[in-house]
Amino acid sequence: MSQFKRLGMGLGALIGGESEPAATAVKPAPESVSTMEINTIRPNPYQPRTEFDSKDIESLSESLKKDGLLQPVVVRPAGAGFYQLVAGERRWRAAKLAGLARIPVVVRQVDDKKMLELALVENIQRRDLNPMEKARAFKQLMTLNSWTQDQAADSMGMARPSVANFIRLLDLQLEVQEAVSRGAISMGHARALAGVSQRANQISLLKQIMEQDLSVRALEKMIGPKSGGSSKSSKKTEPYLKEFEQKLMDKLGVRVQIQPDSIVISYASKEELTRVLKRLDVI
Repeated sequence: MSQFKRLGMGLGALIGGESEPAATAVKPAPESVSTMEINTIRPNPYQPRTEFDSKDIESLSESLKKDGLLQPVVVRPAGAGFYQLVAGERRWRAAKLAGLARIPVVVRQVDDKKMLELALVENIQRRDLNPMEKARAFKQLMTLNSWTQDQAADSMGMARPSVANFIRLLDLQLEVQEAVSRGAISMGHARALAGVSQRANQISLLKQIMEQDLSVRALEKMIGPKSGGSSKSSKKTEPYLKEFEQKLMDKLGVRVQIQPDSIVISYASKEELTRVLKRLDVI
């Protein structure tokens, strides 16, 4: 099948067969499972996760002190006797904390694009990134491979609207993005705020969410329809029109509202407007 579906197979696809760890080796052959000095391994420069739970690392570290690292990490040669992590940074960090001198590894020859793909697969399948980390990772994945949202979604076995919703978060004001990253507001709050075009309004609503502990539903009611029509007209929107609205939002990556006599497309910046116009083949 296509390359995209293979990415969803997980770490088993990276490591290959279920070979037993071989004897220690200074330079293990590609694709073999061996052991390596932990100090020769460097972090993945394309790691989409920017925050690691210290308590989680400590807990895993205590386990490794007793049983060792049973599942190998995946690395690639980085020159001068060093290697870079492809997948398994959480385990590598815990192993270092546990004081392990050597850990099992699989050496693979992979380029920068594949490095990001595999790191993203591992994190999504094993330990969820926060929404902003996912958004940036998807964007980087699309840029490196010149992929559309459809192709990125296919590569991860996800629905395109899900990927589109993450990508839209990158248009939020930085203060809002930071609130999403630290878990102060939910993905639902962020999606609602993404439909607010004015920076000042986004920040004002963010403060209200924090101060009043607003639910997503309450926030959506506060934002309301961005139209000149009456609320009565808005309430009469047919279900099929809502479906078309969602399809347009998925295609354009911005908030869209279908009203009785118009279609309203919201955008937050000149760059976003340019992107919308390109997707509509206007420019």
